[in-house]
Amino acid sequence: MDYFRSKRFLDALPDWEAGRPAPGPPEHYLPRMRAVLARLGQPQEHCPSVIVGGTNGKGTVSSLLAALLQAAGHRVGLYTSPHLHTQRERIRIDGQVVNKDTWAAGVTVLDDATRRFEAEGWGPFTRFEALTGLAAHLFAAAGVDIAVYEVGLGGRYDATNAWDSDLAVLTAIGLDHTEVLGPTLTAIARDKVCIARPGRRLYTLIDQPPEAMAAIEANAQERGIELWRVGLGGASGPGGRAEALLVDPGQPPERPLTWAGNARLAVAAAGSLAGAALTPAAAAQAVSQHQWPGRLEVARREPLVLIDGAHNAPAAAVLADDLRRRGQDWTLVFGGSRGHDAAAVLHALAPCCQRVVLTSSEHARAVPPAELADQVPAGLTAAVVPSCRDAFEQAVAAAGPQGCVCITGSLYLVARAREHFDLPGERDGVTEDVARESLACLEEACRRLGASFAPVTADGNVVRVERGHRRAHFLRNKHPFNDYVAARLAEDKGYQHELFTQARVPTPRTLAVFNPLADARFDRYRTHASIAAAVAAVQSQLDFPVVVKKHQSSLAQGVFLERDAEGLSRRLQTVFESAGFLDNLVLVQQWVAGPEYRVVATRAELLLAYAKVSEAGAGAGDLNPLHQADGRAERVVDAALLERLRQLTAQVGPILDLALYAIDLIDTAAGFVVLELNPNPFCFFYNRSHGRDDFVAIYTRLLGEFLGASRGA
Repeated sequence: MDYFRSKRFLDALPDWEAGRPAPGPPEHYLPRMRAVLARLGQPQEHCPSVIVGGTNGKGTVSSLLAALLQAAGHRVGLYTSPHLHTQRERIRIDGQVVNKDTWAAGVTVLDDATRRFEAEGWGPFTRFEALTGLAAHLFAAAGVDIAVYEVGLGGRYDATNAWDSDLAVLTAIGLDHTEVLGPTLTAIARDKVCIARPGRRLYTLIDQPPEAMAAIEANAQERGIELWRVGLGGASGPGGRAEALLVDPGQPPERPLTWAGNARLAVAAAGSLAGAALTPAAAAQAVSQHQWPGRLEVARREPLVLIDGAHNAPAAAVLADDLRRRGQDWTLVFGGSRGHDAAAVLHALAPCCQRVVLTSSEHARAVPPAELADQVPAGLTAAVVPSCRDAFEQAVAAAGPQGCVCITGSLYLVARAREHFDLPGERDGVTEDVARESLACLEEACRRLGASFAPVTADGNVVRVERGHRRAHFLRNKHPFNDYVAARLAEDKGYQHELFTQARVPTPRTLAVFNPLADARFDRYRTHASIAAAVAAVQSQLDFPVVVKKHQSSLAQGVFLERDAEGLSRRLQTVFESAGFLDNLVLVQQWVAGPEYRVVATRAELLLAYAKVSEAGAGAGDLNPLHQADGRAERVVDAALLERLRQLTAQVGPILDLALYAIDLIDTAAGFVVLELNPNPFCFFYNRSHGRDDFVAIYTRLLGEFLGASRGA
C-alpha cells in the first residue's frame, strides 16, 4: 500500500486518542499486544529496550536518552506519543522521523501479518497497539542497537509493557487520567511502576511526591526491582551503592524548571546502558543541544509567545513558575481535552495571567471552549474564541508588542499553534491554514470593493460574494474567475503537457505511462504492456534521476524523485496498485536542476513573480522548496529576470484562457523550463514571507472585473 492508504488503515482502528476506546476489558490489552508481536515475528526481541513511564516529562526523557545513546555510538530507535504534526514523529531512527515509503512498507507488513486477527480471541487491535508493533518491526528492520519506548497511558496495561524491557525509567508522577488510573498518587504510582521488571534497574526521581515514592519503593521491594533514585548528586541504588552522573545538566534559565530532573534521569539511564562508550564531553553536547518541540517553546519574540503542552495540574504549576520568571500579566490561550482536569490547570495558571482566551484544538477529544468558561477562576477575564487560529491572532493583538502570550492546555493545541506560527517540523501535507489563507485575502478584497462576504457552509470553506446583481462562490482557494473547461484541462498535468508541447513551451522531457494493471475498459489508453516495459522505455528515453508525477497531484503529494530503475519500478508498482478507478496516468519526467520560480498571472499578463528558496533543498518525498522548514518566497525584483518571466507568461497565456493561475518553472542555463501550471494557486507561502497586501490587490482587481461583468451591474 502507499503512504496514504497506510494512514487510512491505521486511522480506521479503535483509537482512545480519537475517542474510540479499545474494545474489551483491560486484561485483554497485553495478550492482544503480544499476539500482534507474535504475528510480526517478535521484533521487540531484536535488541535491548528501555521503557519510560510517568505523568509528565516522558517525551523529554525519552528523546534525550535516545540522543545520549546515539552520542555513545549506538544506532537508536525512539518511540513516543502523541505526535504533533504527523504520526511518523512517533517512530524515529537515529533522531530522524521515518520516511513515508518506509512507513508504508511497514504498515503493509503489519496488515499482511494480522489478517483474520479476530481468530486470536482478544478483539480487534487498536491504533496504538498497531503503532507499537510497527515501531518494533521498523527498529528490527533497521538493525537498531537499542530502542527507547515511551509509555502511552499508565503502565500496567500499556502496549509498550507487553514485553520485558531491560531498563525502566519513571518520571514525575502526578494526578492525571484519574478516571482510568485511580484518584490517588498511590494508585497511579502502583499502575506506572508495573513497567519495571524483577532483577532489572528502575530509575526514578529522588523527589517524587512522598505518596508516590512510598508506592514505588514498596513495589520494588516486593518484586525484587533494583530501584535507583536520581537527584542532584547522582543516583543512589540498593545497598548504599552510588553512581555519579557523567554530566550534570543544571537548570539553564531558558529551560523549563522540570528540565534538570528530567535530564538527570536521562543521563543516569544512558550512563548505565552505554558505559564507557558515552564520554562526559559527548553527554554534555547531547544535553546542551537537545530540543523537544512544544515544551516551553518560543514561537515569537515580540510579543513573547510561549507554547507548552501542560495538560494537568502538576505540569501547570511548574509552567506557572516558569511564566513568572519571564514576565507578568500573561495572556493565556487555553484549550483542553477530555480526560484532563481543565479546571485544575486554569486555577494553577490564573495567578500569573491577566486574561484567558478559551479555544479548541479541533481534535476529536477537544473540549468545546464554551464548556470551559464555567471553569475559569473568578477575577480572570475570559473570552471564548472557537477557532484556535483566531484565538492566537487575538491574543497576540491584545498582548501588544511588549506583552506575553502563553498557549497551553493540550499537545493538540500546541500542534495547531506550531503550525500557525510556522515552527519547523515534519508534516504529512499542508495544514488547513494553507487553503484558507486565500479566503482571508478574498474577504479583505470584498471589504475594499464594498462587496458582501458570507460563509455559506457549516465548515466555512465555501463563501458567497455579492455586489449588486452579481454573485459568486469560492471554495477555499478555488475561484470562479477561470472558464470551467480550461480550468479542468489545467488541473490535468497530462493534458497540460500535451498542450505545452504543441505550443513549443519548454518542458522537461516526459514519458506518459498509463496503468498496465487498469481495468480492460481502459485498453485504448494503455501505453505499455507491463511495468517492466514502462521502466525499459524510461531507461531508453530519459536519464536518471526522474520525477514520477501523478496527473492530478497537488502540493507535492503524488510527486516522487527516483534515482534508478529499481526505485522507479517499485514506485510505479506502488502507485498503480493503489490507483483509483479513474486515476491511472503517471508522468515520468526528466529531473531539472536550477532555481525554481512561480509566476502568478492573469491570461498573458504577469501579476507577481517569486523565487522558491530553501537552504535545505528539496526534502525527501516533497520536492517543493517552500514546503521545507526554512522555505521562503523571495519576490523577483530584478528587471532583466522580470522581463524574461513576462515574455514566458505571454507565451503560456494564450494556451489556456485563465484569469488566475500560476506557472511553476526552473531557470536553467538553456533558459526557462516550465514544470506545470496551477489554475488554483495558493497564496499562503508567499504571504508567509511578505504579508497579504499583494494577493489582496490581485483578488481586488480580479474580483472587481468579475463582478463588474454582470449584465445587471
